[in-house]
Amino acid sequence: IKLKNQVDETILNYTKCIEQYNNLCSIERDILIQKQQKEQKLMSVNQFYTFNKKVLKGFNEFNDNLQKVIEENQNWIKKEWSELEKKWSKWDSQEISIFIGHTLECTKSKINEYNKIIKEKKIDGMSLSKMSKNDWMDIFHFETFVQACIIYDSFNEICKRYSINVIDSDKGVPQQDIPKEYLCPLSNSIMEDPVIASNGITYDRSSIMKQYQNIPNYSSLMTDGKLELYPDHALRQNIQIFLKSPR
Repeated sequence: IKLKNQVDETILNYTKCIEQYNNLCSIERDILIQKQQKEQKLMSVNQFYTFNKKVLKGFNEFNDNLQKVIEENQNWIKKEWSELEKKWSKWDSQEISIFIGHTLECTKSKINEYNKIIKEKKIDGMSLSKMSKNDWMDIFHFETFVQACIIYDSFNEICKRYSINVIDSDKGVPQQDIPKEYLCPLSNSIMEDPVIASNGITYDRSSIMKQYQNIPNYSSLMTDGKLELYPDHALRQNIQIFLKSPR
């Protein structure tokens, strides 16, 4: 009986050892599986990192090339716009509408609308130089008067930046030959009917009648709501002699 008990105990211990061994094998197998999974994840991460690195490098190269293209286009647009500004006196309806659209950042449909108005009114570049802020507003019906002021100021800046050789195309007189006192300070054209305002400055009658609101403190030039103007006959005669004299 004692021997039998020892055999049973030995068998029981052996069974426990087998179970422990199986458990250890299972644990080892799980560890190996986890290790393989981690290695696969690490490999995937490395592949993803390598791929992203290549993508980032390609993106940086693309971005550098794009910046160069943008810069080249901006320089080209600036150059073309400068060339367009130089020819302001010969602008046609399309170029004038582009100028307005560019300055006010208008939509294409709005630019087309301005183009139609310009064609109907037969406005050219030289016509613009004689327009007041109110003229701009009355003709193009901008949403606000501020827009008319912006256009007026922008166009005058262009005229000053790129002054043309002939101020008045009808008279065809070179700019350098015209005495400054013969030019109207509002229209920058030779005066046909010079008049002296109450501020002591001489203007062309047609110009001051249309553009008097552009003169600082213009209300001081008025009496009972009307402009107080005095014809300058002597200056008018001198201008007529100047225009008739051979050059």
